[in-house]
Amino acid sequence: MNNVLIIGGGASGLMAALELLKHGMQVTIIEAANRLGGRICTIKGNGFSQPVEAGAEFIHGDLPLTLSLLNEAGIKYHSINGKMVHVEKGKRKKESGLDHHWNELMQQMAALNHDMTLDDFLHTFFADDKYATLRASAKSFAGGFDLADTSTASTQSLYNEWSEGMEGQYRINGGYEELIQYLKTQCIQRGCTINTECCVKKINWQKNEVNVLTMCSRIFKADKIILTVPLSILHAAPESKNYITFEPAIPGHISAAGNIGFGNVIKIILEFNSDITKDKNAAGFFLTDEAIPTWWNQLPVNNTILTGWAGGEKVTSLKDNTDEYILGIALQSLGNAFQISVDDLSSQLKAYKIANWYKEPCIHGGYSFNTIKSTEAKKILRRPVNDTIFFSGEALYEGSPGGTVEAALQSGKKTAELLLKTL
Repeated sequence: MNNVLIIGGGASGLMAALELLKHGMQVTIIEAANRLGGRICTIKGNGFSQPVEAGAEFIHGDLPLTLSLLNEAGIKYHSINGKMVHVEKGKRKKESGLDHHWNELMQQMAALNHDMTLDDFLHTFFADDKYATLRASAKSFAGGFDLADTSTASTQSLYNEWSEGMEGQYRINGGYEELIQYLKTQCIQRGCTINTECCVKKINWQKNEVNVLTMCSRIFKADKIILTVPLSILHAAPESKNYITFEPAIPGHISAAGNIGFGNVIKIILEFNSDITKDKNAAGFFLTDEAIPTWWNQLPVNNTILTGWAGGEKVTSLKDNTDEYILGIALQSLGNAFQISVDDLSSQLKAYKIANWYKEPCIHGGYSFNTIKSTEAKKILRRPVNDTIFFSGEALYEGSPGGTVEAALQSGKKTAELLLKTL
């Protein structure tokens, strides 16, 4: 029986494990955290009236693998609704919040023959003063939604994502953790061994032979290994505690990982004693000009939970601060947008969670974005090292939408299929 080690117990690692176990492989998962799921983190309790998502929250469209797994497991999910509105000083703006030159921007992006960074694209085609608001909108959207650094982000990749419609948006009733628990149970029932709180430090390898040294003073041996760690781990400098040493080194693959972007995000989940938005028009998403710019509620579920989202450049001034400081900024942002005093908001606050993914050990960020070098980098990372070391994760996914649970699941499944072909 062939032995496979999987580093990382998130969606990609669990999906790869399940696929291999179905084919009679012996699989061991090593996870650095004290829980499985990675950037999926459902919170139950802690003062909240229902499960809330500190990490992945939405199913972005009719995604085949995610929905098939949910249906197979009997996990309930529901469509979300609610309009998107722009809020400023307590008033709803009629426009969507995107500049009126947006159609012109999209047409120019579609006509682009050679890829370039978004900053270079805007400087080349939209440098005129009349496009100042458009430039700000495009950079804000890329940073906020895609977590992209606009100085390196691929314009063609952003266009492909922004121009693609999504048929439906869904939430899992009990949270994404239900999917993780289902995958975990399926893996264990098939004989998978799972080790948590065990951080990998060194991988010694030769063809079809791997020895892994960990911080939990254990050595694991296998024929092959799949790394499903976040890009931040592959980006880590040698002096970092997250750095993984390969012996012999695999510089081509590590260098390729550095050519895929990885952005930061902070989520702020707040539950109040009453509906502070006092929305009467079924708005689901609120766009503001505040430090925490994007907020959403739980429609069609009626409750008093609001989730704030800050990505890209908005995270820079916040990520190194305490949760209490970020909470203060969040309440001030809501207060400014909806014209409510911070004292009133504080008195109404029932529960809160600050999910600062930059500070999360062994993750240090949100999800990937494509740079102008990512296409070639992904090709390299999807190729195994001497049919022995494999890489997987949402960052390696070829399709759309990227940076999602579906991307992680699809990558895990395809990596397992590739590994099986090398036996």
